[in-house]
Amino acid sequence: MKKLSFQLPILAICIGLSFPDYGRTNASNADSSGFILVKKAKGIELYERWLEIAVDHFVREVKVIYVINACIESAAELIKNEEKATQWNKAASMYKIISNTNNDWVSYIQYDLPWPMDNQDCVLQYTASSDEDKHIINFRSIDHEIFPTSKNVTRIEDITGRWIFRPTETGTVVEYSITTTPSPTLPRWVTDPLVRSNLIDTMDEFRNILEATRK
Repeated sequence: MKKLSFQLPILAICIGLSFPDYGRTNASNADSSGFILVKKAKGIELYERWLEIAVDHFVREVKVIYVINACIESAAELIKNEEKATQWNKAASMYKIISNTNNDWVSYIQYDLPWPMDNQDCVLQYTASSDEDKHIINFRSIDHEIFPTSKNVTRIEDITGRWIFRPTETGTVVEYSITTTPSPTLPRWVTDPLVRSNLIDTMDEFRNILEATRK
């Protein structure tokens, strides 16, 4: 029987967004850029909006906002930590990093998903930058000769995204966004709970590892 496929929110994604006040993390309505709060759990707020990128072709942007009790440097380094990546990146079975410098690196992520869904993977190029009040990590999907496509794994393409880390008096505010394409084979009532729960659980574990290390 043919397996089904849909995209989980790969950890690390966002494009050209207009963001709300970072000092507030409890907005309950749609913000000025059209995001709507769809779930709040474990101190994490999850927002969504739909964008028409071509005639009758829609994509969904998912964004989470929450606070961690850890410094920006530790959070940024955790994203590049191969050993711990499969602990916080839910469903990820493999996480490899190459061409690692302070501001640029490439990662390969493979996700083992339960039947009837296909296993998936992606290759992401990351670029980090900082200014006076925030640290930004942009990423996008690329082709790379070290990580060719596999017959039994679906390659997720056309990914763009962003992590934003901003210090406040109460901790570091994390904003993470990702764009996903609706499944052509599975209805939203099946995929939406999985996508939302996976992203919240992933961010919660990301925070847990940072705060446990800090103690």
